Amino acid sequence: MAKLTRLSSEQRENLTAYLDGELDESATQQIEQVLASSPVARNEIDMLSRTWDMLDVLPTHKASDEFARKTITHLRAAEQAGPAGAAAELVYRNARRGAVLMLWAGVLALCGYFGFLATNHYIPNEFEQLLDDYPIVNNLDKYTEVGSLDFLETLKSKHTFPEHSEHDDQADK
Repeated sequence: MAKLTRLSSEQRENLTAYLDGELDESATQQIEQVLASSPVARNEIDMLSRTWDMLDVLPTHKASDEFARKTITHLRAAEQAGPAGAAAELVYRNARRGAVLMLWAGVLALCGYFGFLATNHYIPNEFEQLLDDYPIVNNLDKYTEVGSLDFLETLKSKHTFPEHSEHDDQADK
């Protein structure tokens, strides 16, 4: 069994040129020798030939005169602008991308900020409740020694304790 060898990229390119009749005599002879000795090359040329045949079957469309005029006008404008116009277009495109990126970053930052504010406002924080109840927590050992709430209410109704005294202010500090 003969060993199959692959075609090089240059030989593949020459196969296409061979089908189009664009090769000189020496290159044509070389390709014909490769075709005679290589089943891989014969398969490639057969596939390329079928592809060209199928392309011939497809309907052809002619571009409108308007399309051709616009294309030529666009090419002439690009040639006149030269490298400076291309560089200016590149700078404009990059500046636009940067502006869009900065806009999205700003929108995301604002969303994060308002989300932070909303969660701080609407979700209760256990430490804030603890700070609000600090006077009770600070004197918790005294309250637990009393024993009952009725006893404290009785003392309060008899005005045994003043509502607020300097001694309470010093104890809070």
